[in-house]
Amino acid sequence: MRRLLKMTALFCAALCALPLFPAGRAQDGAALTCLNIGKADCMLLQYRGKNYLIDTGYEQTYAALETMLRAMNVSSLDGVFLTHTHKDHAGGLEKLAESAVPVAAWYASEIYYDVKPEKHPMYKAAKTRGQDVTWLRVGDTVPLDEESGFRVLGPVSVNEDNENNNSLVLQFYSLDGNMLLAGDMKEEEEGELLAAGAIPPCAVLKVGHHGDNKATTDALLRAVRPQCAVILTASFEEPDTPAPETLARLRSAGAQVYVSQDMQDALRVTLSGGQAAVEDVRFPGVPERQTGLTLTIDMQDDLLTLQNASGETVALSGCALYSSKGDDMLPLPDFTLAPGQTYRVGSRATDGAFDLKWDKKRVWHETKRDLAILYDAYGRPVAWTDNGKTEE
Repeated sequence: MRRLLKMTALFCAALCALPLFPAGRAQDGAALTCLNIGKADCMLLQYRGKNYLIDTGYEQTYAALETMLRAMNVSSLDGVFLTHTHKDHAGGLEKLAESAVPVAAWYASEIYYDVKPEKHPMYKAAKTRGQDVTWLRVGDTVPLDEESGFRVLGPVSVNEDNENNNSLVLQFYSLDGNMLLAGDMKEEEEGELLAAGAIPPCAVLKVGHHGDNKATTDALLRAVRPQCAVILTASFEEPDTPAPETLARLRSAGAQVYVSQDMQDALRVTLSGGQAAVEDVRFPGVPERQTGLTLTIDMQDDLLTLQNASGETVALSGCALYSSKGDDMLPLPDFTLAPGQTYRVGSRATDGAFDLKWDKKRVWHETKRDLAILYDAYGRPVAWTDNGKTEE
């Protein structure tokens, strides 16, 4: 993992010179704001007064989506696109549907696999609002005005092996330039779209499948010829992303590469007059992301220890713990940790002393990798560890 992080830092060294961008400032051209919330997609595209959300991140990161909308002064959405049904893209849909944010339209691909129509997360979200889903197919367009909009490029056909290859692939087109929003498209779906001649040149590429090495082929890059490539991932969550091979291919194609985990609250790419520019976004009114907190797991006693390794007292108001294998959240009570102080979370299997009980027979998986993540009140991951196991 250290090697991957080092490679990312080398490829993205230019980030240190990026200016901080006031989140509410008026913007010329098309702006795509991508949240730094881990290995998950949640993006807000703004153009000519219109606001479109592409994916909603995890359920546990929904607070970050709310923070973005509030900071961007977005009180309503002209549309929400769901690229596919995986929880790192669709997890926030239910909470969005239950929120007070007006949504004019809900869009998803008519091609999907391994989920019943009535269980499709976009169908459920729209139903909550008493609205219908607009099911999209290749060749459809969602216009913003006479000169701009979204064009559906894929999926061409259903893939029954991997839902990532049923990703809704969109081209945002405008007089200011084009963006290719690839969802989690991998090399199989890329091949179909390339064979169909469906991939146009685009100044901005939202890289498919979090920068995995089985996506973003040389053939795709020859067709897109991006100035700028944006990867939404976190190496602590998915150690194989961004893959060094993918970063190398992007650089060889002449693209400037930016990774969400290297930003503060979000990464914003602006496309104006055919030129792309990237900025590091810090949302106003939101405290800096807490550093200095550590997590450790004692597998024998099924005990998690949270420690404040910083030199300052830390408030844990609104924080929650997450177990990836259990796909379960535990809200923490409001408390503070002095420098060096620890806080222990046990389960029914824990024999030793602890401060808080996670009322489960056992929390941490005994044979497969289980990731523990501490999220703050703004839906941002601030500390993490795993149980020391590897994926089979």
